[in-house]
Amino acid sequence: MFEALGDRLAAALKKISGRGVLRPEEVEAGLREVRLALLEADVNFKVVKEFVDRVRARLVGVEVSPGLTAPQQVIKAVDAELVELLGGNSEGLRYAPAPPTVILLAGLQGSGKTTTAVKLALLARREGHRPMLVALDLRRPAAIEQLRLLAEREGVPFHSGQGDVEDIARAAIKEASRLGHDVVILDTAGRLHIDVELMEELKRLKAAVPVTESLLVADSMTGQEAVKVGEAFASAIGLDGVILTKLDGDARGGAALSLRLATGQQIRFAGTGERPQDLEVFHAERMASRILGMGDVLSLIERAEQSIDQEAAKEVESHLRSGHLTFDDFLVQVRQLRKMGSLEGILEMVPGGAALKGQVAGADTERQVRRMEAVILSMTARERAHPEIIDGARRRRIARGSGLQPADVNRVLKARDTMQKLAKQFGNGNRGGRAGLSRLLGQGGTGWSR
Repeated sequence: MFEALGDRLAAALKKISGRGVLRPEEVEAGLREVRLALLEADVNFKVVKEFVDRVRARLVGVEVSPGLTAPQQVIKAVDAELVELLGGNSEGLRYAPAPPTVILLAGLQGSGKTTTAVKLALLARREGHRPMLVALDLRRPAAIEQLRLLAEREGVPFHSGQGDVEDIARAAIKEASRLGHDVVILDTAGRLHIDVELMEELKRLKAAVPVTESLLVADSMTGQEAVKVGEAFASAIGLDGVILTKLDGDARGGAALSLRLATGQQIRFAGTGERPQDLEVFHAERMASRILGMGDVLSLIERAEQSIDQEAAKEVESHLRSGHLTFDDFLVQVRQLRKMGSLEGILEMVPGGAALKGQVAGADTERQVRRMEAVILSMTARERAHPEIIDGARRRRIARGSGLQPADVNRVLKARDTMQKLAKQFGNGNRGGRAGLSRLLGQGGTGWSR
């Protein structure tokens, strides 16, 4: 996400080369490029003007802080204003003091409301709550069926009915209380465009049930159109926040940078993929860091904690420390990495990872992972435990069993050997190994300071 904006901002900021005191002409030259970068990212022009003015006020005549270069000083100012523009949000779902918590999702057809409803339910469940999903898009039977199927697949209770949406919502809340479900998520109707009938239905629904939060689900790829949608829903029913979907497919980021001004509300969550777990709390500081290419290590750690089997990870770690990595360990690592999402998405969170993304862009990493799994699963248990016994004949047999070529088997063996060498270098806990690891990690990054 935000690749185009991040690249353009990086190019703009590199043009500032002054030291000591930032001169107005240098600031203006840099801000001209920042302005163009934001406009090309489809950010609302009023937002761009206000943003640039605020950054200028932070910079003109300011002494460069000790230890920073002029570009880093500008980046620090741009970073601070991006956080302010994005809303400073860092909170997840707000739960009602007395259950049930009722969350109303609103938005146009195709914005991703139904899949977002399921993602929110899973988020609530991870936080120790018992959610129920309610289908209220009565004009589209396919929408009801979609929510029912997704709810069944994820093991989340589902409710629907016939009649007015207000009556169905009341019945659902009553049923949720009876069954002990403390979070009720209402998936409301959408339209291809905003109309009076839709808004009246939402107003009646909100008046009929005790809504804890009304959240707008907006497609980030619609750009400034998302801003118009946000303004309409905010004025009609009032909003408590925004969920931006399809951020993984939006390289520009205009909607994300404009919606807060349009709705007066913070962006609370970001949909970053198609999987049920691909919903993140929208941390403004972390998102600003991603836009500026500085990574988002905290989100990467949180994603790893959610995705990785701790017991399996401990076992692999013990083998790494002993300097003997089996192919069973290797398979565990590959599968755990896959659970964390796409390789490009992971690189986006690593400081300096933007430079590496170009090397994997367009590559079918999922296909490569499947091939690797096929090779390992075609090995015998003894071969997986003792890779050193795999000779030429065994390689040919493994290739036939996996439907691949011996060269593919060789690549997997080489990948394991590389990790084995790293295990020996860094897994023994010696001082040299730790220093080497520090140097290895220190080579990445852009060198930009916050």
